[in-house]
Amino acid sequence: MTPSRRAGYLFGIVACICWGLIPLYFAALRGVPALEILAHRIVWSVGLMLALAVLSGGGPALCRALASRRMVATMLLSSLLLAVNWYLYIFAIEEHRVVEAGLGYYMMPLVYAFLATLFLGEKLRPAHWPALAIIALGVSIPFLVRQDFTWLALALPLTFGFYGLVRKMAAIDSFTGLTVETLLLGMPSAAYLLWLSSKSAAHFGLDARRDMLLICGGIVTVVPLLTYTIAIRRLPLLALNFIQFLSPTLQLLVAVWIFDEPVTWDRWAAVVCVWIAVTIFITDAIIATRRPILAEAT
Repeated sequence: MTPSRRAGYLFGIVACICWGLIPLYFAALRGVPALEILAHRIVWSVGLMLALAVLSGGGPALCRALASRRMVATMLLSSLLLAVNWYLYIFAIEEHRVVEAGLGYYMMPLVYAFLATLFLGEKLRPAHWPALAIIALGVSIPFLVRQDFTWLALALPLTFGFYGLVRKMAAIDSFTGLTVETLLLGMPSAAYLLWLSSKSAAHFGLDARRDMLLICGGIVTVVPLLTYTIAIRRLPLLALNFIQFLSPTLQLLVAVWIFDEPVTWDRWAAVVCVWIAVTIFITDAIIATRRPILAEAT
């Protein structure tokens, strides 16, 4: 395994752990509407990304990206997909549907496998087929038992899957791309917050603790997203596929242990299936990595 790929796995794991724990952050902001939280996340992310761009000397690359109409159009598409995904997830936390959101993200390997093979020409290894079949079985169990296929469990992985695809195909580095995305979303977000203030409907400025949490939304947003986009640039989409299990698993544990959300046997069955599939994937990856070493030794 190359150093670049090892770093890609590390960045991907960091991103998924952060996302797995992010329900704790949104839970602390309950009472603030989802759209207002989203706007604050974007506005404070803009300030953080611009500061990092100045400190890292990324200004010229940012200017080149903004001067390209094609790149701006591409980043506008990715930013809209990301904003919709963010809003849906905040909505899930506010509505006490963390378990449902986690179940939706367990579908990510299926979404990524479809997108990677259809649009990127990536090929599934023989071990990937049974792993994906087990995941499909796992996520279908709750829907078959309940006779209910919720729109939220489908919308979350689809919006984030297409976001990952667009970022994978865009010829732009991770940092500059994320900066452009936040800039494109920043102006309408700031306008929305100003409109709320004019109507005396804003929640910012009324409580110091809540204000600090909203400001920290920039860090909460940028750190996992930047590490994730770095991982996208270093890994095939299919390789990133099976890191995604970390995020919904942590979300599920948070929902059960901290939020006391009920988890029925069918959802635990889905989790077990996903972990079996991940074990197959990891075992296959280890074997594939060791084969060249064994061949050289003989």
